[in-house]
Amino acid sequence: MPDFFDRYENRPVKSRELSLFKELKGIISVARSRAPSLRRQLNGIDIREIKKRSDLARIPVLRRADLRDLQVEQPPFGGLSGSRLSSLKRLHVSPGPWFQPEGQARDYWGAARALFAAGARKGDVILNCLSYHLCPEGHMMDSGAQSLGCAIVPAGDHLIPETLEAIKQLQPNVICARADYVDRLFAAALAKSQDISYLRRALIVGEMMAANQRRAFEQKGLSVRHVYSLPEVGVIAYETQADEGEQSEGFMLNEGIILEIVRPGGHEPLALGETGEMVITRLNVDYPLLRFGTGDLSRIVTGSSACGRTNLRIAGILGKV
Repeated sequence: MPDFFDRYENRPVKSRELSLFKELKGIISVARSRAPSLRRQLNGIDIREIKKRSDLARIPVLRRADLRDLQVEQPPFGGLSGSRLSSLKRLHVSPGPWFQPEGQARDYWGAARALFAAGARKGDVILNCLSYHLCPEGHMMDSGAQSLGCAIVPAGDHLIPETLEAIKQLQPNVICARADYVDRLFAAALAKSQDISYLRRALIVGEMMAANQRRAFEQKGLSVRHVYSLPEVGVIAYETQADEGEQSEGFMLNEGIILEIVRPGGHEPLALGETGEMVITRLNVDYPLLRFGTGDLSRIVTGSSACGRTNLRIAGILGKV
C-alpha cells in the first residue's frame, strides 16, 4: 500500500496547482515590502494577475550570478529576505561565500519527505554525516529528522574513526551522507573488521550516483535513495519507490515548490519533456526566491508515479548549464 508523509503528497494535481499560486501571491504580498530586490524583479508585474504558470513566466529569471552580485551589493541576503536577521534561526555561509537564511518553521528545508521516502520512520536513529560547519547541509537533514521524530547522531563529514565508534555504540539504522563518504566509511569499517550492518537505509546528498556505485551500496545491504537539494532552496526533489525493493522512478518534486524547465540561460519555459534548466520558485516568506535559475539541467518525466504521489517528477540531474 502507498505510504505518504502527509496528505499533500497525493492530493489532486489541480488542487495542488491552485494552492501553490494562491500561497505564492500571499507570500509575495507580505515579503515584497521588506525585500527591495524582490520588488525590482517584480517591476511592472501585478501580483494579483499571477494565477498560473504562463503568468509566472513573465517574471525574469534570477540566476546564481545575479544572486551573488545582489549579496555583495546588499549583504547578507541580497535584499531578497522577507525577515529580520534577529528573527531567523540560523545564518548560514556556504563556500563562495554565499549566504542563506534559515527561518523558524518546522522542517524549514523540507527534508522530512525525502527521509520518509527513503524509508526513515519515527523512532529510527539517523547518522547525519553532512557538514554542520557554517553551511546548511547538515542542518537541512537534521531538521527533517526531527520532524519525523528520529534521534540524530550529528557526526558531520570528518573524523571517520570517531564516527565508527559512534556507530558501534549507538547502532544507527539510517545514514545521510555524500556517496563518497559512505564509500570511505564502509572501507574503514572493513579495514577494522567492524560490523556496521545495522545501517540499512541511506539518503545520498550531492553528486548523482553512478549505476555501479548504487549497486555496490545495495550489495552492502543499504537501501539507497538520492535527494536533490540546494543551499538556497532546501530539498527540491527526492527519489521514491512504490514498494520495498522496487527501483526508483525518478525524482519527485517536493511540496511548496513551483518547478519550470526553461531554455538554458533564457527565461521562457520549454515544452513538456524537453531538457532544460531547472528554475525554482520557493514558497517561503523568509527567503522567497522567485524564478531562481539553478544552473542544473533536467526534464519532466511524464505519466503518473507508481508510488502514488501526484507531484511532478524530474529525471535526475542531466548536466550543468
